[in-house]
Amino acid sequence: MDEYVLEKFKKTIKQLASLPDEEIENVISHGIIKEYSINEYFLRAGEMSRNIGFIIEGLFRIYYIDMEGNEYTKNFKSSGQFMSSMAALLLTAPSKLNIQALELSKVICINYDNILQLAEQNILWQKLLRKSAEIDYLEKEKRESDLLYFDVKERYLNFIKEHPDWTERIQQRYIASYLGMTPETLSRIRGKSIYKR
Repeated sequence: MDEYVLEKFKKTIKQLASLPDEEIENVISHGIIKEYSINEYFLRAGEMSRNIGFIIEGLFRIYYIDMEGNEYTKNFKSSGQFMSSMAALLLTAPSKLNIQALELSKVICINYDNILQLAEQNILWQKLLRKSAEIDYLEKEKRESDLLYFDVKERYLNFIKEHPDWTERIQQRYIASYLGMTPETLSRIRGKSIYKR
């Protein structure tokens, strides 16, 4: 595994828990690096998976499809972040969500059971799992509160402030879905000069 990938992974892990280099290298040595083309899936609804993905490069969309075939974007994940269906992992059940690459991406696929085994032996791995779950929870709560407390204009302004590069990398219909508005509403907001970047 090249040094760039290893160092990027180490940096992210150490931000969550002060694990020694040798333990991090042990985990990554059992991982598989995979490249995803645009629109390729890391995970599809209905599939079983025991993998967590660490994004080295790229961008992914996490979304659901309802019974009528409508798509609802739950989140986006980019370089330096982990992605998975935690419900599928915790329940050992088929995923209810889809994780799709929006651009050419490179991911380390790590078996979740290997991390659980390490957590049995070292409390720092337990801390890492907890911190990772906390980050996901905070993202989820923030999105829910934004949908309740902000109007569509404020949601979009917050989005471009927090993720300025994503507006050029993500299709507008996906951003609209994530922000809880129609593509037409988002187009109107973007069309007003006061809201342009």
